[in-house]
Amino acid sequence: MPEFRKFARSYLSPKISYFKTFISATRTKSFSKAAKKLGVTQGTVSNHISALEKYFDAQLFLRTPEGVDLTPEGKILYEKAEKILDHINDAKQYMRILHEHPEGIVRIAASTTPGEHLLPSIISEYKKEFKDVDFNIEITDSEKCFKLLETGAVDIIAVGNIYDKSYESVVIGKDRLVLIVPPNHNLAKKGIAKLSDILKEDYIDREEGSGTREILMKALTDKGYSMMDLHTIMSLGSHSSVITAVSEGYGVSIVSEIPAKKAAEAGLVKIVPIEDLDLTRYLYLVKGRKPRNPSAVKSFWDFVGE
Repeated sequence: MPEFRKFARSYLSPKISYFKTFISATRTKSFSKAAKKLGVTQGTVSNHISALEKYFDAQLFLRTPEGVDLTPEGKILYEKAEKILDHINDAKQYMRILHEHPEGIVRIAASTTPGEHLLPSIISEYKKEFKDVDFNIEITDSEKCFKLLETGAVDIIAVGNIYDKSYESVVIGKDRLVLIVPPNHNLAKKGIAKLSDILKEDYIDREEGSGTREILMKALTDKGYSMMDLHTIMSLGSHSSVITAVSEGYGVSIVSEIPAKKAAEAGLVKIVPIEDLDLTRYLYLVKGRKPRNPSAVKSFWDFVGE
């Protein structure tokens, strides 16, 4: 086939509406009656049929005194076109049902605070209504969460720091970072601390890529300091490990207030207000651009955003 013919047929790939027009013309045996039934002009019907004939490289109708009849090629297309439209309508119906009753798995990567302290209750509430949706959750640092989202390895991430603002996000909570010290520490007795006090202490840091660490870095920068000004003796991968190290007297640290309160209530650490350092932050859900299970992800996203 000449190249221009191939191009023409590719360019004129038929739309669903062309098949609907074709079926209507076949059943009414008239272009004018088909136009009236479809609410379009007779010229539109003729254009649709012409486009189909060009695409299939075949004459589909014979004109008769009474109207139009199908050619043998037209009869083949009529049989297939009905099935095509039936399949499309079935697909639309199944999709509608899936949107109303989503199922399958939503893949989430979460940093420690939202992953361990917020997501469980949110998911529990969601599953009361949508029992057929399950969740795979990976706990890691905020920076890695974004890398997993970028590669499509997860559908949604829950983080305390937005590394890429081009993604759609929604706030799911507010958090404050607080200073924790051993129960018998001098700052615990004093009841309040300044940044200058923290700089004198052995400090237990979170790992690089942690949202908590990023927030602290920014707060220090705003004050004219950096992480290098802290006397860091170790870096740990979770709030729980940091809290354990502080409770055992290895140093002080700044962590999320949510797990810190639980540890303080258990008598493991003391929370000491910092007089001159604001460490308030928001916690976010961030949605990937091409989720693997769009219906379930949309359902969960809409639920959270309500």
